Amino acid sequence: MSDDFQFPEPEAEQTPAPVPRQRSPWVLPWMVAGLAVVALAVVSLYAKKLIDDQAARAYQAMRMADEYGSRASKLDADQKDARRQAMAASEKADELRASNARLTEQVTDKDSALAHLRERHRQLVTDIRTAVRSSKGKALSKRIDRILAHDAAVDRAEAPPALSQSPDAGTRRR
Repeated sequence: MSDDFQFPEPEAEQTPAPVPRQRSPWVLPWMVAGLAVVALAVVSLYAKKLIDDQAARAYQAMRMADEYGSRASKLDADQKDARRQAMAASEKADELRASNARLTEQVTDKDSALAHLRERHRQLVTDIRTAVRSSKGKALSKRIDRILAHDAAVDRAEAPPALSQSPDAGTRRR
């Protein structure tokens, strides 16, 4: 029975295997601190890049907004100028139409005045011929004077308003 449990015979004293040398307890925190510094540097560079990109976008947006504002104000000024020119053109067209209408009225008035003068001339010539046929000497002179006085009175009573309104109507004769 003793065969089942046999104790090893002590041979030479066994030397225990060398235990690996243990690191100092301060090495691990220094490694963690070094990794944290590297991680912070990477994060800092990435954050700086993001901030610079956002600043560049903001600057670009401000530049575009300024350019848009200047273009918008220029377009607004051009639009106001175009409206002003269009109004000036329409006002000029209205003035030309009014001037044309006045000229047309004056031509019509002059034509009617000319027709009236022709009629008066014809009537005066007819009256003088009649007076010459029926009168002699002093009676003829008196009758012609009466006809001319009557014609002058009619002329003052029937003076056309369009012709008497012009400033040089009395000074110009043809």
